[in-house]
Amino acid sequence: MADNYKSTYTKEEADALVKWIDEVQPKGEIDLGKGVYIKDLEKFSKQVRHVCVEYYNNTTFSGQISLMMDVRDRYGK
Repeated sequence: MADNYKSTYTKEEADALVKWIDEVQPKGEIDLGKGVYIKDLEKFSKQVRHVCVEYYNNTTFSGQISLMMDVRDRYGK
């Protein structure tokens, strides 16, 4: 997994992730390693997109945003 974790994210970081989700529309599944396996990328990315728009600066949701950034870093490789 990449080291994308921060306790909060800026609006610009969240907007960039939303833009990527909208453009790529990730599908399928992905193994991020270290016990992290996302079975339904389409569903996960839709949920994280909502989190990015509404709660990007809330520490409660930073883990989900970080995982989606890891997906972005590994998707398609």
